[in-house]
Amino acid sequence: MLKKSRIGFFNQTMSSYVTSNELQLFSKGFSVENNVVYFVDSQRRLEKAIKICEFKHKHFKDFLHTLPQDHQIYLKARYLQEEEIINDRVDRECIEMIQEIEEAVSYRFFGSEPGTYIDDAPDINQVSEEEFAEAFDDAFLKMISRLG
Repeated sequence: MLKKSRIGFFNQTMSSYVTSNELQLFSKGFSVENNVVYFVDSQRRLEKAIKICEFKHKHFKDFLHTLPQDHQIYLKARYLQEEEIINDRVDRECIEMIQEIEEAVSYRFFGSEPGTYIDDAPDINQVSEEEFAEAFDDAFLKMISRLG
């Protein structure tokens, strides 16, 4: 993504050129102030997003390695192979770790309370048994999509 952004930026013309419309001929130029500032800001945002994803990936992977093998097999079957099996205990343990990782990201990268960064997902401890599977699936899929 960073490489594509750089290639796109540097492939554009940065010199002035003459163009026209039906009424007049005029010179149009590359706005260094606007384009470079926008480019640098977008690069920094992308780099920060990559660091956040790497942080999440590292800690979630570390968590997965601490799980017993049968729990790992269950999570792979349920979320990678999309099998219709449910193990609430493993799901709860996993969602709690996801919330801890999100909280750590909030403090480390944004310097703020977790509530300002964590999406509007309901607190997993406040969700009824009927809503738990859906809330967990949503939170887990958000985490996976953020990891790439």
